[in-house]
Amino acid sequence: MDLKKINSLTKYPSILTYHELGEKGRLTNELSESKGFSDSEVFVYEKVDGENSRIIFFKNNHNEIDYLIGSREELLYAKGDRIGNPYGNIAEFLKPLAERIIADIISKEDWALTVIYQESYGGKTKAAKNYTDSKTQGYRVFDVFSLDQDELVRLLELPQEKIAEWRDHGNQPFYDETEKKKFIDKMELEFAPLLETIKASDFPTSLENTFSFLKQFESTKVGIDASGKSEGIIVRTSDRKQIRKIRFEDYERTLRK
Repeated sequence: MDLKKINSLTKYPSILTYHELGEKGRLTNELSESKGFSDSEVFVYEKVDGENSRIIFFKNNHNEIDYLIGSREELLYAKGDRIGNPYGNIAEFLKPLAERIIADIISKEDWALTVIYQESYGGKTKAAKNYTDSKTQGYRVFDVFSLDQDELVRLLELPQEKIAEWRDHGNQPFYDETEKKKFIDKMELEFAPLLETIKASDFPTSLENTFSFLKQFESTKVGIDASGKSEGIIVRTSDRKQIRKIRFEDYERTLRK
């Protein structure tokens, strides 16, 4: 496989802030893309403050399941030490998890590549004090997608810039909420907690009301051996067409008097 292409097609997309960012990192009164949530309901997840990471499972030329581990931007490890990058202790920490999953993941004819996205947190990450007193490292899965063999072959035949264009236009086929939960439960994975499910029409739109809504989730639900402040929340529509991040830091800076 062309690792540069695999890296590109499995990078996690950027998430917009709920309110638009203005000057000096302050939020404006305008919602990103000038719209609120348009689906019937939205899912509110805790935003875990760590390092975005991914485990990429695929079938090699012998039809055996292989894997790669990456940060948000680059591949850090390939099974068998074919790549070795110690960045953030991500690969070293996630290797045992990958080895466990590889023994359990189902090999089906229509499955060629599966990517599991998780936040690697605690340890020596910048916000570790909110989760651990002992520098213990943890992970929380927040998304998964799979490609069948035909789609993977088609994508890998494209130039790298076209793969990036495919990704940036939201074409990665992420599991919906039901599929994701089924996969996470089956693989017995730790996951980013679902805090609330509410009607999209009930979700606040003003800066002040959004911050008031956010404050009910101030304490993290994923403390390892400490329980400090949450980074914020991630809000998704059920069809995944809108995903927004709402962080305490942004609203506190904006509304500070």
